[in-house]
Amino acid sequence: MPLTGIIETVLGLLESFVPGWLLGGFDQIYRIAPILAFVIFVYFAYKSLKIAFHGLLVFTAAAIFPFFANYLLGTSIPTAIDSLLYYGLVGVILYLGYVFLGTITSILKVVTWPLRKLFSGGDKEVDRAEVEKMLEEED
Repeated sequence: MPLTGIIETVLGLLESFVPGWLLGGFDQIYRIAPILAFVIFVYFAYKSLKIAFHGLLVFTAAAIFPFFANYLLGTSIPTAIDSLLYYGLVGVILYLGYVFLGTITSILKVVTWPLRKLFSGGDKEVDRAEVEKMLEEED
């Protein structure tokens, strides 16, 4: 589906949920859509390059780990190219797992925000003694 088809589909869905007078007509949206697409593209490019640069730093740090382990800790880790590549790739895989789990955690925080707000009981903080007292009162 070309980009114009995607934009028309999204705008059709938007029109079904939001009244036309509130949107101000589709002419304005079609003028704004390329600007919004550009902003979204720049944002994702920035995030991707940031992750790639950090991944490169992690690869470098993990690849030189055997040298530090050998000289500072007295271990006998081989320092051949294949060993350095192995440690570098393991470091990048662990970093990507960290980024993935951080993204999942952020998404879950956003999704569960209404439930956390509902069950938090407001701004009142409860300490352990109060919880134990409440549990004793229930028994």
